[in-house]
Amino acid sequence: MKLPLRTTINAMRANVNLHAAAVVAAMLLGTTAAHADPVSLFDQGFETDALGWFDDGTADGEGGWQGQVTRVSSGTAGIASSNGAYHAIFTQEQATTSPFTRFNGYSDVWTGGFTASADIYLDTSWAEGSGFDYAVAANSQDNTHLRDFIFHVGVNNGDLLVGGSNNADFTTKTNIANNNHHQVTSAGWFTFEHDFYEETDGSLAVDLNLLDAGGSLLWTETRNNAADLIASVVGGNRYGWFTHIDVQDGLHVDNTSLSAVPTPVAGVLGLAAFGMLGMRRARRDQSLAAVEA
Repeated sequence: MKLPLRTTINAMRANVNLHAAAVVAAMLLGTTAAHADPVSLFDQGFETDALGWFDDGTADGEGGWQGQVTRVSSGTAGIASSNGAYHAIFTQEQATTSPFTRFNGYSDVWTGGFTASADIYLDTSWAEGSGFDYAVAANSQDNTHLRDFIFHVGVNNGDLLVGGSNNADFTTKTNIANNNHHQVTSAGWFTFEHDFYEETDGSLAVDLNLLDAGGSLLWTETRNNAADLIASVVGGNRYGWFTHIDVQDGLHVDNTSLSAVPTPVAGVLGLAAFGMLGMRRARRDQSLAAVEA
């Protein structure tokens, strides 16, 4: 299909911006790689255990969590693991909530941004009304909950849709199609990524990114509240939480992780961070151009 001229121009502009930002960031980060490389804070692929994820079989000091995290071998229910020889099946029990993780522990310190990621198997044969919500929350500097950033996935009118918001519904969302969304047309593993970073106005922005098994960006939703100021309000990460799962036989999950950008060095790294922000925006523009096409 021939793309509209405006869409083609936007995509070309995004490619130019992405290339320029990548060059600047690479040049600047090359001299400070020891400080700029993201640090892995949590990595659970369920190869040997399910530690770090809480369900109704593990005590976490808060209580009230329901559901099960069951480690299974690749090929269970005909689904090969996203990576390695094992993954997990997450289920919700009773009309409450589902498994959650504190990653490496709650943090009240902003170190320059962080990214949470989880591979989740989506199946277009799920029944009408099936779906789940997956939230990752930011912490405040006083170590209290700041805000949730939530993927909504559900089968609405026969279509398997992915959307995002800041509010948990604790049931399969029925109006995903009314807002920015992506339609999944074939079953497989997808990466659900929460990318937390500082906007140019000093506030917190979060990109909810959906990627395919090859790492290509399929869809993005940017959530931003001008009141969430990095300097005075925003801390680090809080939890990852499947607030709702309604999928028969459970949800297949793999490669759950959290990484963070170390505290940046003034000057050069500040410019590098600006370059990386340009790369984020360019990637977001490319995704939106593809959606408009």
